[in-house]
Amino acid sequence: MKDRPMTTRKKTIPIGGAEEPAAPRTGEEPLPAAEGTAPGDEREALAQERDRLSDSLLRLRAEFDNYRKRAARELCDARVCAQGDLLVDMLPVLDNLERALDAAEHHEEGKVLQGVRLTRDQFVSLLAKAGVEEVLGVGSPFDPTIHEAVAVQPSELEEGLVSAILERGYRQGAQVLRPARVVVSAGPGEAAAPSAAPVPGGAAASGDTPASG
Repeated sequence: MKDRPMTTRKKTIPIGGAEEPAAPRTGEEPLPAAEGTAPGDEREALAQERDRLSDSLLRLRAEFDNYRKRAARELCDARVCAQGDLLVDMLPVLDNLERALDAAEHHEEGKVLQGVRLTRDQFVSLLAKAGVEEVLGVGSPFDPTIHEAVAVQPSELEEGLVSAILERGYRQGAQVLRPARVVVSAGPGEAAAPSAAPVPGGAAASGDTPASG
């Protein structure tokens, strides 16, 4: 009986002498991202950060709401104070009007006229104190930003100039409170054509001799 020759299984070794890494087994869990940190601790840290940011957002929203209410209240107070100051300055104007009316009831025309003029001057002074001034009037170039043209008529002034004011306009700085209603000049009008001189004896202008009776 012959002996069978012994066969040996060759082991394949990659170039370089290093063995191929073994394939991961099915169902094997990946390694944690950082050593010593459990997944539960990481979730808890994220939850705490979320709660902190949410609380900070709520506080910021409440602070902004309080600021908005405070700013609105301060603006209202400033507006009321400004109106109060204006009304206090207008009280003397009312006093002068009452004096003018009292003088009119006693038929004191001179005092009535004097009182009305004093009231007007005082009111104009009050407007000037508030920065209100009258817009340019007669003789100034027509400006559609401060003038409202009601009519265009011939006048002695040059064309395009304001020739008359129907209602005064006022401005406060760059803001026009009310435009002036004006008449704009169309330039000097043409002179009227002279009328024909009458013919002596009542003859017609054509020079025909009237027929004898």
